Amino acid sequence: MPEEMHAVLSDIRTVEDMVEAFRDEEHCRRLLEAMVWPNGRICPACGYKRSIALAGRNTGQRRARPGLYQCSNGDCRHQFTVTTRTPLHSTKLPLRLWLKALWLILQSDKGLSSVRLAEALGVSQPTAWRMGHALRLMVARENPLGGTVEVDWFYLGGRPKKDLGEPPPGRGRKGQPQTTKSPAMARVQRPPSTKVGAPAGDARATIIDDLSALEAARVLGKEVQLEAHLMSDEWKAFTTIGHNFADHQTVRHSTQE
Repeated sequence: MPEEMHAVLSDIRTVEDMVEAFRDEEHCRRLLEAMVWPNGRICPACGYKRSIALAGRNTGQRRARPGLYQCSNGDCRHQFTVTTRTPLHSTKLPLRLWLKALWLILQSDKGLSSVRLAEALGVSQPTAWRMGHALRLMVARENPLGGTVEVDWFYLGGRPKKDLGEPPPGRGRKGQPQTTKSPAMARVQRPPSTKVGAPAGDARATIIDDLSALEAARVLGKEVQLEAHLMSDEWKAFTTIGHNFADHQTVRHSTQE
């Protein structure tokens, strides 16, 4: 997380401090921009690092709102804000509400339920659930896993209901899926210390489309540092992309390892 955002959050000690720090929408927007663009604005469409502010300019039907920018790339000219193509894309909630939720989630060591978050922010429980999910995605994007990272895949879901009109999966019929469950990929970061009381490593899981190397590269490329040491089994997708990291070691389940 950028130093500016970290300094503001670390100076907040009480709920009253949090309310005071996030009372101004313009200040909250600049804090969020520091979190999303720590090294300056970047166009989310083409990645160009130059843009102009459109705040107050006449864009046709109305004047541009604060925080609206336009890419300076002549082939792009994409207009964007700090929430464009992020988990907060097209949000109708004020940014001060998002930052209050972020502070509450970061202050909770054991997690914060959507019910408690809704009570604290004065929103509905479904809204609080979506807010918590989006904020955890944003924080995860700013903190890729490093060190030694163990990865594996598994199937997620319960036993499907029996359908008398359809044969059960996994019977070897051509073109028939082996299971109706959803594949998922887990990443677990080993803790730097094994002493009692030392902080645990981070753990994440993502639903994937299939068990291909392309899906593995998509997930690991976003959330695991290239300098990390990857640990996995001999699944073909892992062995295919393992050379992209600093080190890759595998275990052999076939030999009871």
